[in-house]
Amino acid sequence: MTITGRIERRRANPPRAIVLAALFLIFGSSLPVSAAETPLSPPQAALVRVVFDPDASTLDQTAQEELIAFAEDFQRRSGRLELRAYAGPPQDTSSNARRLALRRALSVRRVLVSNGIKAERIHVRALGGTSDSGPQDRVDVKLFGG
Repeated sequence: MTITGRIERRRANPPRAIVLAALFLIFGSSLPVSAAETPLSPPQAALVRVVFDPDASTLDQTAQEELIAFAEDFQRRSGRLELRAYAGPPQDTSSNARRLALRRALSVRRVLVSNGIKAERIHVRALGGTSDSGPQDRVDVKLFGG
């Protein structure tokens, strides 16, 4: 193929950017929305929800009192607990977010264990950033498997 043939062939095929721009102008409103733009689902129900200050892993007095009351009631029941700990913006799975979430979950677990719930009944999950529209800095206490 000669150079003139390549030039003619290139003129016949418009650049991809122009085609994509035209498609966006025509179908822009009907294109699928990216994951970052989709609204987050509401949080699932929790037996207790402990909300933390950003970058904090210590419990305030109100949260401790709420966990103590919960522990006193739950130690008479059967079943296991799951602590789902969150830290950071939605979908943040960075090491720092997961470590902060773990410190928060262990703070909650410490209060529950010191108030009568056996450690074997508590399952800890440090999830990093939230995956729902609930508070970003929290620990949800739920029934394990539920």
